[in-house]
Amino acid sequence: MFIRRLAGLASLAALGAASVFSFAPLYLGPLMPVSLVAWLWATATAPNARAAALAGYVWGLGYFVANIHWIYISLHTFGGMPGWMAAGCTLLLSAYMALFPALAAWLGRKLPSPGSLRLPLLLPTLFCASEWLRGTLFTGFPWAEIGTSQIPSWPLAGYAPILGTYGVGWLLLVGTGLLVAQWRRPTRWIAVATLWLAGWGLLNVSWTTPVGQPVKVSLAQSNIAQDMKWETAHYVNNLRVNLQQVQQARGDIIVLPETAIPSFLADVPPWYLDTLRDAAGKRALVLGVPLQGKGASEYYNGAMVLTDPSQPVYKKQHLVPFGEFVPAPWLFGWMYRFLDMPLSGFSRGAVKQAPFVIGPTRLAANICYEDVFGSEIAQALPEATMLVNFSNLAWFDGSWAAEQQLQMSQARALETGRYMLRSTNTGATAIIDERGRVLARLPQRERTVLEGKAVNQTGLTPYGRWQNSPVLLIWLLSLLTLVVGGLRRKTNTNAF
Repeated sequence: MFIRRLAGLASLAALGAASVFSFAPLYLGPLMPVSLVAWLWATATAPNARAAALAGYVWGLGYFVANIHWIYISLHTFGGMPGWMAAGCTLLLSAYMALFPALAAWLGRKLPSPGSLRLPLLLPTLFCASEWLRGTLFTGFPWAEIGTSQIPSWPLAGYAPILGTYGVGWLLLVGTGLLVAQWRRPTRWIAVATLWLAGWGLLNVSWTTPVGQPVKVSLAQSNIAQDMKWETAHYVNNLRVNLQQVQQARGDIIVLPETAIPSFLADVPPWYLDTLRDAAGKRALVLGVPLQGKGASEYYNGAMVLTDPSQPVYKKQHLVPFGEFVPAPWLFGWMYRFLDMPLSGFSRGAVKQAPFVIGPTRLAANICYEDVFGSEIAQALPEATMLVNFSNLAWFDGSWAAEQQLQMSQARALETGRYMLRSTNTGATAIIDERGRVLARLPQRERTVLEGKAVNQTGLTPYGRWQNSPVLLIWLLSLLTLVVGGLRRKTNTNAF
């Protein structure tokens, strides 16, 4: 009996881990429902709430170990942590993340609900609500949302401009739950097929309007190894790479990646900045650079239009826990001291910041994993006509992290109906259109400049207008209706 139970839990973890293939770079979206069936069925058939929570936790552990395993690379390869310690920290974070599907499973068995709706509606709603909580609590870490697996071209992606990826994930789970609950009933298959066909139709809807002529853009990929980027001995060479790429660029807007200049702007020789401006000429040069604040301990991960000092600078507002700031320093401060990360302890910028004004383009900046947060990217609307992401994922070279983040940028483009430009250090540098399609990209770990065109877009998608509010309201009303219905049925049953 024990061996059978252990084998069952191992299978759950394996099916959770299999979800990684549904995301980029493979984009095998239909594999996600297969993985989710395991969570739904294990939760629904568990003998009690505690067993359901255990099943949900084991599935979640497999899910997150597979989808965020690349954190090990940053800690061990570039952070210098011993392998066992880096693996332990990665497992610890995965263990924390697995608490959310476990909580959803536990509540799914504890809350009263009409029996016929528990599997197809209550469990999907609780699961997706737990995903939202994961993306919000303690600044949030919404990496690998199930809805993102359907971006950009699987049918349910058509709902992203309306409900965002949280809504896409909910519809995916509801459809899966309908089939799992009563797969022999033809009406369930018809309902799910209708849901998917409607999504496919929505993929062809133009939610925003192109304005003006296409803009020529040049997106630099500097390909500077992480262990060289912050070394003093390589500083001059890093600056030389930037200059060469600006000279090579042919676009009207030139973008260099996150921390393209690996020092505070105030510490860069003025003659070098003038040389960069001369190389850009009348074109706009936008780049990532650390910015000093008013005090010695106040500094920002920033971006600016170097060729136009009158433009406001962008200061990253959603910082990476353990990468750019230390949550609970009394508990985790040892990690920063051990890793000796450069420029750790950044300050936060304002939640809403003005886009860069470059001719007819209103370019809204986001840095690194800020493009994981759909509602925050939508804050730039309706002013922004185009989005730009500055990233440096050299910390995770050799993994799928850059490809996964590219897919999240595709989700943000689709949700907002805006082009997304991505300039990264080692990849994935790309031009993404307003439908979330990658129009052009560079191979990873290659030093070159991506030349292409992007189009300014105006107007608002429903998601751009309301962000996550509609789907949160749908979940709340669904849960209230289910719980009240379950309580009434229980009361009626007890009355007899």
